[in-house]
Amino acid sequence: MSDKKLSFLGILAIGSIILAVYVSQMASRTKHISAGAGYLIQGLDPAKVSKIVIGKDANTFTLSRGQNGFEVENKSNYPAGSKTINNLFAGIMDIRTVEVYTEDKANYKDLGVTEQDSQAVVKFLDANSHVITGVIIGKNCPSGGTYYGRLVNDNKVYVMDNVPWPGASPLEYIDKQLIAIVNKANIASVTVTSPAGTYTLLPEANGTEVSIKDLPAGKEEKKSECDMVFSALADVTFDDVNAASEMPDLKFDREYACLLKDSTLFLIEIAQKDSKTFVKFNADFTDKTQVKKEEGVESQEELKKKEAKLLAKEKVRKLQDVTSGWIYQISAVRADSMTKKLSEIIENIPASKPADANVPKETVKGKSKSKT
Repeated sequence: MSDKKLSFLGILAIGSIILAVYVSQMASRTKHISAGAGYLIQGLDPAKVSKIVIGKDANTFTLSRGQNGFEVENKSNYPAGSKTINNLFAGIMDIRTVEVYTEDKANYKDLGVTEQDSQAVVKFLDANSHVITGVIIGKNCPSGGTYYGRLVNDNKVYVMDNVPWPGASPLEYIDKQLIAIVNKANIASVTVTSPAGTYTLLPEANGTEVSIKDLPAGKEEKKSECDMVFSALADVTFDDVNAASEMPDLKFDREYACLLKDSTLFLIEIAQKDSKTFVKFNADFTDKTQVKKEEGVESQEELKKKEAKLLAKEKVRKLQDVTSGWIYQISAVRADSMTKKLSEIIENIPASKPADANVPKETVKGKSKSKT
């Protein structure tokens, strides 16, 4: 047999071996796929979870179960948002496995499924701080939309689908909206106090504009600026929160008081330091009369008024319970609206305007009629 034929047969034999190995791997791969499909975490009882540890290394933060739900340990045990906690449980428990990819620890680093190399880690702990279960989310799979990952107490690495992002900051687990949207039409007055003085804004009869109480002579309102101050509580959120005991050196020398027509009073104490603005939120219900059941049959209108009053009082109580003992950092834009001086929201009346420009329109009309 010639050398050429021997070489050809040798190449053919090598090719056959490679093909056999490939077929064997594919067969094994098929078995993995059928064995790996399902939910990654099964049977987790949220009621037995006392702590949730999220993140890795210096970026780790902990959510601990308190008397009224989970709290954020890294933020002095500030209450965690119940909706966010529920979404975390639901999202992690809904992770699905597509297939078992490997059990070889030598591949962990390349797949990003060691804790140090992972994209995210979530651990659920019991009352004794023992890990119940958890998930390590590794690198994105080449196919897209799926991730490598594994349980913290299992060597199997899965291709996972329906993977949520558990967050990278404790602030992501805090409800940062303090006051729900306050409708401008429901505001009775706004009073701003600072070292420069005090002024009060009142709604005008038309319901769309506001005016300054006791406006200085020869001055007029900057309507857009006044409206900005009047509507500063339209949707109050915060950027950070700390226990009041952790920030004892702040000087609260400004106040923003917003009184609603239903007798709800929001009083915000304001301090400014290092170009940041910090506030304390206080709430009160100024109508102190008791809601009583009258003798006889009460009208539906009266019953609705009493119900509305009780609901408003309850909202105030809940807000006060949440905010008492905490200091919040608010945005520069929000702070600017709450701390404007009187000189910033008024201006001189232009010479082209009549001298009685500050007199109510009804009075001006009356004067013009008496002259004709």
